[in-house]
Amino acid sequence: MSSTWYDPVVQHRSELFPLATDVEPILKSLRGIKAVIFDVYGTLVISGSGDVGSANSHDSGRHIDAAMDAVGIPGAGGRRPTVDDLHRRINASNMLRKSESCPQPEVDIVDVWRQTLIDCGIHSATTEQINRLAARYEAAANPTWPMPGAAELLEKLRHSGLTLGIVSNAQGFTLPLVEDLDGRFGVDSVFDLNLCVFSCRYRHGKPGPRLFEVLCGGLQRVGISPREAIYVGNDRLNDVWAATRAGLRTAWFAGDRRSLRPRADDSRVANLDHDIVLTQLTQLLDCI
Repeated sequence: MSSTWYDPVVQHRSELFPLATDVEPILKSLRGIKAVIFDVYGTLVISGSGDVGSANSHDSGRHIDAAMDAVGIPGAGGRRPTVDDLHRRINASNMLRKSESCPQPEVDIVDVWRQTLIDCGIHSATTEQINRLAARYEAAANPTWPMPGAAELLEKLRHSGLTLGIVSNAQGFTLPLVEDLDGRFGVDSVFDLNLCVFSCRYRHGKPGPRLFEVLCGGLQRVGISPREAIYVGNDRLNDVWAATRAGLRTAWFAGDRRSLRPRADDSRVANLDHDIVLTQLTQLLDCI
């Protein structure tokens, strides 16, 4: 498989700007912070759909058709998949894996595409084509762009000596979006690779506890307690609530209406507090 199968998520995008919210920032000095951990979609990058790797319910089918044509998958012998087909496969996969120990399963979206094509009678697609199909569809259904201030913030945090990590509901094509901001993982990235936890690797998603358990294990190995780390994310359930349960301090990022997730109708966040509220990423520099 080519190492660049995921390139479309970076190559096929246009500039986006965050949409203002009516949330007011809450800033204060936080002492003792040694690590900053980020969400990706809706936080480090603008996300057109606010999430990753899920079928876009607003897609009439044109994104699927265009992606299949672009990667050269013929419809001969079967029919073109629909968004409903993708949803059925995602839901079926999640239902099979959901349990007390895995309350929020995560799919491998490439495998979802492979199985969906088979469901629709298309058996001729190669592994390379299916990988590229997943990336091309994601690029169209969930367009992204670096969040204003993200690159500047990461660079300044690195020079301040803080340890940086990621906990994200993510897929394989998420990596180039992060590398586009800060450099290649394991080469010149600002992030500690041992503190980068992606849902597609563990097949668990937020707000389930597994990803933050992995993160806290990584923090412990470098001598950092959860209370010495702050997690920055746009979703009060998946990010703030889940990180709070793991013992981290939290920053709710409310800088883009597309991906703002206050979750006011969820009882788990009814009395939830966060340490700070950011409406611009660089406001974090005034707090730590």
